[in-house]
Amino acid sequence: MLALALLFAALSLARSDAAGAQTKVIKRSTITYMTCYERRLAATIDATRKQYGLRILQLAPGLMRSAGKHSLQMAVEGYFAHSSPNGVSFFARVRSFYGGNVAAGENLLWVQPRVRPRQVVKRWLASPGHRAVLLSPRWKVFGVGVVSATHGAGVFRGHAVMLVTADFAAKR
Repeated sequence: MLALALLFAALSLARSDAAGAQTKVIKRSTITYMTCYERRLAATIDATRKQYGLRILQLAPGLMRSAGKHSLQMAVEGYFAHSSPNGVSFFARVRSFYGGNVAAGENLLWVQPRVRPRQVVKRWLASPGHRAVLLSPRWKVFGVGVVSATHGAGVFRGHAVMLVTADFAAKR
């Protein structure tokens, strides 16, 4: 009985480790919030924008929450799309977390864990649509959310996966 209680506790609790990552066990998959990775990715995005003569963006807490929520939702529900399964668009999600009348853009990536932040940015630069969002001069702020799942649900077919969301915005 004690083992069952401990297993249930492990399935329903989140924890923080020394590396600054929070981990949540859902069913048979462990989903880790990659907070240190997010900081490195944000720095890489800013360094890349600077390389192209663009302004460095400010991290916005609301956009960090928007991107983090979306990466987590994709991992838990096993889908990969800008819109949520219930039909909520990325734009509506960004507005709900950042507020106001905004212009917004979003880049997503689904990769195997252990891909370096510069590889994420390199993949976005290689895609015309992602490149346009990443290098748009209109953005003032952004947020990134990264989670890693040991056994991705749905479209991830039980494979280890890292989901990256980057939300960009500017008030109009």
